[in-house]
Amino acid sequence: MIKNMEETTILKMLLIIQNNGSITELLKDGYTYGQIAIMTSQLVEEKYIEEKEDSLVLSAHGKEWLEINFKENKLIGSERWILPENRSKIEKLNKNEVYLPSRNELHF
Repeated sequence: MIKNMEETTILKMLLIIQNNGSITELLKDGYTYGQIAIMTSQLVEEKYIEEKEDSLVLSAHGKEWLEINFKENKLIGSERWILPENRSKIEKLNKNEVYLPSRNELHF
């Protein structure tokens, strides 16, 4: 595992690279362009991705890691490319409790 990177961030970055996607989701998560560049460099160093013909592609190690992660987390179908949003999760409430978030806590 890459130090200082959450598993969901690695998963999100690998899916972006695999699908030639946009880093907008990473920016929405609060990462800066510099942080994304550093994380990308770490993924190259750890052999999750490789540079080919002026583009980034998943390496065999990266594809294997994705498949293992999908199996461990039982992700199938659209769950393999639409990741759960963890920012909005709250602690489980008792049956008769009501949750009223402040406006600053809403992430949509």
